[in-house]
Amino acid sequence: MTRLIGELQGESDTKYKDFNSGLIKSKKDLIGVRMPKLRKMASKIIEDDWRSFISEEMIVLEEDMIAALVIANAKMPPGERLELTKRFVPSIDNWAVCDIFCGDWKASAEIKDELWEYCGELLASGEEFKMRVGAVMMLSKFLDEEHIDGVLARFTLYKNDGYYYKMGAAWTLSYCYLKYQDRTEALLRTGKLGRDVQNLAISKVRESRRADDAMRERVKSFRL
Repeated sequence: MTRLIGELQGESDTKYKDFNSGLIKSKKDLIGVRMPKLRKMASKIIEDDWRSFISEEMIVLEEDMIAALVIANAKMPPGERLELTKRFVPSIDNWAVCDIFCGDWKASAEIKDELWEYCGELLASGEEFKMRVGAVMMLSKFLDEEHIDGVLARFTLYKNDGYYYKMGAAWTLSYCYLKYQDRTEALLRTGKLGRDVQNLAISKVRESRRADDAMRERVKSFRL
């Protein structure tokens, strides 16, 4: 038992646990601790001996969430963050840890090229959650003029039938459409994304508050 289990159990919210149990599928047990409390616990660990914490075995899902927050946010050399990421990513088996990790990950210009290459490696892995990490990390860090063409191209090169990868790819592509509509439409016209990913991306654009009525209507024409 890790040092956090007792503290996590003391913060358990039964209703929240029951709600999240239906949304987050993981091999690890869920205690039911809300995100603000996990962030507070992660912040305390970051101020202490965080390297010792992340070296421990994570037993419950909330520990994985805290580890994700620590690795993503603790002050450290950029190269160390990338190396710790490479060790941590294989343990990710659910969308919740993936998405909070990628969203919080502190990028640095010093290793941005290495991170870009690593995203490509994750997408090429053929493993559902590694591929989701690659997709969502691109959403978080690489939707810019320098990388947009590469982001779009990667989704034609790498495919996976896993639901959570397809949803992550669709989420990223929906933001590509909102920010780079013309270039994303050029890809949608080819049909190279595959039916599921393309149609999911279109649905996400139509659900987005950032899309106006004209965009929502236009994107419908690209359904496969």
